[in-house]
Amino acid sequence: MVCNSRRRGFALIEILVVVIIIGLLVGAYFGLRGRSSATQPQERFPGEAQTIPGKAIQKGESVECMTNLQQLRSCIEMYRIENDANPPQLDPSWGIALQCPVSGYLYQYDPQTGQVKCTTPGHQKY
Repeated sequence: MVCNSRRRGFALIEILVVVIIIGLLVGAYFGLRGRSSATQPQERFPGEAQTIPGKAIQKGESVECMTNLQQLRSCIEMYRIENDANPPQLDPSWGIALQCPVSGYLYQYDPQTGQVKCTTPGHQKY
């Protein structure tokens, strides 16, 4: 008796595993995006994410906001050292984002004091 171990096609179990994996990926995708309307984009603020991946993305965006503010403050300090005055405005040519990645609000800059801050709720402490 000769046993031919070659088989062709997929078994039912293999197809079910692939369908389950695709279903999990689709569920994770829609879990990250939420149920916002395509016609009216809603603003996202810290603390709104319901899924674990969504919370991780929000944490990453918050870290990005902190990093942007630190870089802007460093650029302001270098400008102050070179020119003995605060810059009159934030300069887009510095190559740093001038708005919060979470809310899209522009960072507020006070040229009198040289202070820059984020007005997104939850980001005022940055």
